[in-house]
This record gives sequence, C-alpha cells and structure tokens, in this order.
Amino acid sequence: MAMPRDGRRTLAAVIAAIGVTLALVPLYPVYAVPEFWSALGGGVLLGSLAAAVGARWRLGPLRVTTVAVGAYFAAGGALVLREGSLFGAVPTLDVLKALALGLIQVWKDMLTAATPVSGMEALLIAPYALGILGGAAAGSITLRSRRPQWGALPAGVLLLVAITLGTYTAFMPAVLGAVLAALLTAWALYAVRSGGAGNLALGEVPRGNRHVMAAATLALALGGGMAAGALVPLPTDRTVLRDAVVPPLDAHDLASPLTSFRQFTTGGESLKLFSVEGLPPGAAIRLATLDQYDGIVYRVANNGSAGAGQFSRVGRKITTTAEGDQATYSVTIDQLTGVWMPDAGYLDALELGDGTLADRRASLNYNPGTGTAVMVGGVLQGDQYTAEAIIPKTPDDATLAAARVSAMTLPTPQNVPEIVATLATQFTAGASTPWEQLKAIESKLHTAGFFSHGLDGQARSRAGHTSERISTLLEGTQMVGDDEQYAVAMALMARQLGIPARVVMGFRQDHPASAGATTITGADVHAWVEVPFDHVGWVSFNPTPPTDQVPKQEVPQHQQKPQPQVQQPPPPVVPPVELPPAPPVKEASDGSAPTDLAGLWAALRWTGAGIGLLSLLLAPAALAAWLRWRRRRARKAASRAPDRISGGWSELVDLVVDHGADVPAGATRREEATLLAEHFPREAIAPLASRADHAAFGTGQPSDAEIAAYWADVETAGQRIRRAVGWRRRLAARYFARSAMRDVRLRASRIPLPRITNLSLKKAKNQ
Repeated sequence: MAMPRDGRRTLAAVIAAIGVTLALVPLYPVYAVPEFWSALGGGVLLGSLAAAVGARWRLGPLRVTTVAVGAYFAAGGALVLREGSLFGAVPTLDVLKALALGLIQVWKDMLTAATPVSGMEALLIAPYALGILGGAAAGSITLRSRRPQWGALPAGVLLLVAITLGTYTAFMPAVLGAVLAALLTAWALYAVRSGGAGNLALGEVPRGNRHVMAAATLALALGGGMAAGALVPLPTDRTVLRDAVVPPLDAHDLASPLTSFRQFTTGGESLKLFSVEGLPPGAAIRLATLDQYDGIVYRVANNGSAGAGQFSRVGRKITTTAEGDQATYSVTIDQLTGVWMPDAGYLDALELGDGTLADRRASLNYNPGTGTAVMVGGVLQGDQYTAEAIIPKTPDDATLAAARVSAMTLPTPQNVPEIVATLATQFTAGASTPWEQLKAIESKLHTAGFFSHGLDGQARSRAGHTSERISTLLEGTQMVGDDEQYAVAMALMARQLGIPARVVMGFRQDHPASAGATTITGADVHAWVEVPFDHVGWVSFNPTPPTDQVPKQEVPQHQQKPQPQVQQPPPPVVPPVELPPAPPVKEASDGSAPTDLAGLWAALRWTGAGIGLLSLLLAPAALAAWLRWRRRRARKAASRAPDRISGGWSELVDLVVDHGADVPAGATRREEATLLAEHFPREAIAPLASRADHAAFGTGQPSDAEIAAYWADVETAGQRIRRAVGWRRRLAARYFARSAMRDVRLRASRIPLPRITNLSLKKAKNQ
C-alpha cells in the first residue's frame, strides 16, 4: 500500500529536520559541551513546528517568521540562558534582552573566543538561532512547495555556514558526510515519488523492487561516503572565518605590571594581595609574561607568534598543549588591583566563582602561549576562581645541557644599551652552547650583583628598567638592584646573543606553603627570565642576587689636611671712572610727545569699508532669508489645520519658483504638480499635491502628526530639488526671492478696483 501524499511530505519534513541538524553538527567543536545538543535540537524542533503551523493554517512568510521569532524568545530561557531564567526555564526581562542582543553580537563573540567556549551559555544562541532558521526554512519548503526536493537547499547552506564558523578541526567528517548523504538521498527518493521526476526515476520499476532499489541506493550512499572519508586525506590548511577576525583585546595597550614592581615591594607583608589554596609546593604564580622591550618598558607583544601568543576570550574549558602535572587550585583576590589575574602553570579549565566575577566572564581573556589571563575592567576584592592547570616539570641540568634552544620568534628589543652586548660577550667567554651561556649570565649577575629594593635602611636603588637604568646597573662600580633590573638585564643579554628570552613577573614564596590557604603579599613579588627549549618548554632562570647580599659600604677618600688661612693684603684703591656728560634733551613744547594715530585711523577706515562692502553683498541674501522664514512661520502657524498643509504645498511651489521654474498664477495644485514633474521627473510631487487637496477639500481634519509628516516630506523633496539644480541656480535662489515677488503680484491682482461707470463720471463732473 502506497503512502499517502501528506504522509510522504511529513516524512520528508522529518528527514529535512534531521538533515539541518546534521548540517550544524560541525559547530560542536566550538562548544564541546552537552548543552550544545539541546540548543541545536530544540532550535531545529521549534523551527520545524513553526513551519508545520504555517502549512496547517496557510500562513504567509511574515506570519511564519513571527511564529518562529515568538518561539525563539519563549524557549530561549530553557534551551540557552538557563542560569538567568526563573526556575531554569521562564525567561526574565534580562534574558529576553540578552536573546535580542545576542542575535547581533553572538557571531563576533564566538569568532573572537578561544575554543571550546564552554561556560559562555550566551554563545549557544548561534546554534539555537541557526537551528530555528534552518528548521523553519526546510520545513516550509518541504511541506508547501511544489518542488519539495528544494528543501535540501537550507541544509546545504547551513553546512557551509557551520564549517565557516567552526574550528580548524573537523568533527567526524566521514560519518557526518555519509549519514547526511544517505538522508538526502532518501529524501530525494520520497520527494520525486510524489510526482514529476519521480515517474522518471521509479516509474518503470515494479513496485516490489522499488524498496530494494531504495535500500541499495541508501547503502551505496552511506558506504561510499564513509569509504571516501576514510581513504581521502583531509586538507591540513582548512580555512575558517575566525582566521579573518581580529580579537578585540589588544594587550599591547595594557600597562605593564613590571612598572609597578616597587609599589608591591614598598607594601611588603602588610600588602595582602590574594590568597591561594591547593597550589603545589614550589610552583610559581604568574601575573604577566613580557616579551617586547622598547627601551622604556618591557611589555606584552601579543602578536600571535609562537613565542608571544595572543589573548582571546575563553570559557570554562581551555585548550593547552603543555605537559606536566595536573593541579587544581583556587584564588581569592584581596588587595590586588589591575587587569592581570594571577595563575600558575598553563590553564586547562577556569571556573569563575559566583558573584560579579561570573557576570564578567565575557571580559575574561587568556593567552595559552604565555599562560597569562586578563580580566578587562580589572579584578575586584572578593573575586574568586578555581583553576585546573598543567604545572610543567623542571628538568635537571643534564637534560637541559643536551637540549637545544627552540627557534622562537620574539619582537626585537629596541634602544638596548651598548654595555649589555659588551658584558654579554664577557660573561659568556668560554661558553660553547646556549645553555652554558645562559648559566654563565645567570651566575655572574647572581654572584657579582647586590640586592636592594631602595627601601628605608637599604642601599640606594632606583626603580624602573629603562635603557638608562640598565646602563646605570651594569656600568656602576657595584651592581645594585632587585628582580626588576636583573631580570631585564639577563633577558636583554640573552637576546643580544640570539637566544629568545622573556621576562615573567609573578610571585614566589620563599617559605613552605601551609596546608590551607596561603596569603600572597607584596614581599612575595618576583621577576625572572624564561627561555624555550625543544621538547622541554620554557625554562626559568633567576639572576637576582640573594636578599642578604647587600652592597658594600663605600670607602671615603682621604682628604688633605687644610692649611691655616693667611690674611691677604687689601686690594689697591682704584680711582672712580669719570663718565662723559650726557647730551641735552630737547623738551617738548607741551611737556609730552605727540601720539601718531594716522595708522590706526587708516586701519579703521579699511576695516569699516570691508565690513560695509560685505554687508552690502550679503544684504539681499539676508533679506530673502528673512522673507522666507517669516512666510514659512506664518504658514506653519495657520489657525486651520488644512491651511497648514496647504501652506506646505505652497512652500514647495515657492522653492521651485526660487530655483528658476515658472508656475502660472491661478493654476490648481494638480496642474502645478504636473508642471513641476516636468522639471523634476525623479521626485514624487504628485502625491504631495493629492494630500494637500485631500486636506483642503476632505471631510475630516488632519491631525498634528499628519501635518508634521507632510511638512517633513516637503522638506525632503525640497532638499532633493536643491541637489538636482546647478550651483548657479542655488546661489541665485539665495539672493533673489522670486517667489516673494510672485506673491506680491498675486496679492495685487486680488485687490478689487472700483468699477468706472457713466454714473460715476457724471458725479465727478458735477463735483
């Protein structure tokens, strides 16, 4: 028994919905969370139901779209934004607002966020909205079109969209391709069977063999697709849309925390920055990784290279390639300020605590290449987050001595003092490998230098790491400084030797960590150097001298014993110099010099003449503008509403007359509109005349809104007319108000004149 036509269309609609779902599956690697499937499946189901409602009640495209949009907002709380909805399902005003704005913002946000974007439930709006759109389009075409096979088009388009918005890694391409091909083939079989092309495909086949052919076709499509996916290698240079999107955060513009190094040390143990719990003993806490030096400050390059990395928005799960020990720790912010978030190792997951920090997840950015996190807008006291991280293992010296330095590309340092290269060569004399050179520089700075923060009771040590400060450190009789200067000096020396190096500012505790939460203070701030090695990763170097290695006291120079002073004889008396007599001064007759005002009067005369000439030139334009303004105000303030609309039409006619058109007096509005249309055929002038006639001769009274709308249309038409004429016409219209003279002639023609008759002539003679 053959399936009814409606049954075939219903089955085709179900296959279409499944095809749309499979077409959007390539978006899964972007999210990699179970909530993706509920958002996608719910969206496709809602779109298909909207299409079914439209087909059942014969709704037009606009009404079907309205149904789909209503379903989008009604179910968005349950399928996407559960945390902000009542009972996890009922959308609130904030949820509705987020759903509305998400349709515009989600595309940029998902392309600029690091994948997977778990934890950012607002980004699930993308598969949810695409599912509704695809389900409604494919279902409507399948259920209502004369050619239901065209319902495959939305699935194909959405497949391209999903691939473009996806990641570089394909998600089961062979399986998805084969299943999708099989479904579309089955869909085509049922679609063509309903008539038309179906007779050509299966009309000649006996009914008993049609099912065999259909099954064989499906098996061929499924097997061929999976075999092709297994045999044909996938391209390695897959291009997606996120390649062309620049992340919104530019960390190069953020202030380098290394410039505030002395502010931490000045606070000392009294400055409680944050507390950390669960961190393995000896693990360093990273605040910022700095890899670009310009002679003034060491800052973040963020250029996307292998050494500098790039910041991007992240969710709960973070992709990392680091190797080491897994650790889970929590951080609670106390007095720490700024945008940099302290973390240890390389993050694998980051769970933000409840409160304002969770609400600011969209501002969280992470650089997996440098292991640093940034909260745009800054961290606040009380912020808490839990991190899962990979803590790299520290290899022994033998392993590092045999390893090679990685060929990382970092920005070239600028304005480096010459003493840096000179001492780098001296310190590494005799070292044959990069490892030996690095250890030689570290050892020399560590042993020959002296430590001082420049605090009260310590040796003088200026803050900063500018080119001048590094020169002072290395050229002085004694090297005096702290982590800020020594770390920068070693990093610059390594760079002069061609070794990639970067400076890390963070925190290290010199005392063993306690069992519970450990408080990190300003006394724990440190800076060190990192260098990459093949198959090992970034290795830390600490060139800063020990804190108890203080500068030596300066030995005062021997001074000569002062001799007793001998009183010197007074200098000889010098006679005063006689000056020549001053020449006599000729006194004025009135006791004062006369003032010459001729130049001032000449300037005033020329200025007055210029102002008068300018006023004379601008007077006609000013008079014409005043006449137009007075006439326009009178028309807009007419007592009767129809007269105000008629005044708008008269305003347009006067504008055309001022710009050179001849409009005969006594013509009706329709006649005037016909004449104006000949001069300006592109402007819709006739409807304005009809509206004015309707207001003047109609039964009702136009409202204030209608009057304002009419005047707005008149002003728009006037602006277009001004742009249509040449500049000479516009200039002449400003100076000569032809319409004003036309109004005078019209008023003069309406003045009643006395009729001259024979009787009036006789009376005049008698008088």
